[in-house]
Amino acid sequence: MAAQKTQAIVIRTFPLQEFHKIITFYTPDFGKIKAVAYGVKSPKSRLGGSLELLNYGTLLFQHRENRELQNITDFNLLDGFDAMRSDFTRITYGCYFAELVDSIASEGVSNPEIFDLLRTTYQFLEHADDVPLLARGFEIKFLDCAGYGPELSRCVHCSSTVKGTFVDEKSESTRKFGVAFSVRYGGVLCGDCENRDGAAFTIAPGSCELLKMLRKSEWDRFNRIRASTRNHKELKGVLGSFIEYHTERNLKSLRFIESVL
Repeated sequence: MAAQKTQAIVIRTFPLQEFHKIITFYTPDFGKIKAVAYGVKSPKSRLGGSLELLNYGTLLFQHRENRELQNITDFNLLDGFDAMRSDFTRITYGCYFAELVDSIASEGVSNPEIFDLLRTTYQFLEHADDVPLLARGFEIKFLDCAGYGPELSRCVHCSSTVKGTFVDEKSESTRKFGVAFSVRYGGVLCGDCENRDGAAFTIAPGSCELLKMLRKSEWDRFNRIRASTRNHKELKGVLGSFIEYHTERNLKSLRFIESVL
């Protein structure tokens, strides 16, 4: 059993008996870690206020190979993101980001990019003008970090460059200019290949370009990016379907956002 020290964000908590909790952390050095916080719900526990969902700090734990649950030695809180917690919309999206990381990230597999993305997203979430747009930015960046990022420029079937094409959805009278996006194939389809997936989405070329912009933009630029109602609807549909396909489940926090916000 070796003592380990790492930065960590609390991405899930679960009660265990009367005074204990099972805490899931995401760390840059060990990926996802599950650990037991004994006595944390006791009034005398020095860790009681620190191990709250979404808190960021320095974690000390006893690492045991081939054990599902580790033992927490200490957790030094660095940031509780108080401004985010004071706003219902922001804290709700913050919980969604944590659940998304928990649903895809693997235990014991380090990915510092995902950790840095989650931490910096929480910092900028406190000041974001358009929270749903920031959420779309987090989703595309997270999918890239996790290795599931969609192809947005070249046809995923024939590799040709994709631009907006006329897509016939019902009849000649309802043809419209758009880009076909296939969740199953993992990205955009050209006009010659779009019929290979009957479930492909059709999104406006502007929505596709906006998604490319969100993918490469730094967080401090997000308050200067504008999205139309159509952009919001299309990107939410495409990314939500893509995430559901790869997580193979409906995320509780995302369903809550859709029903309340």
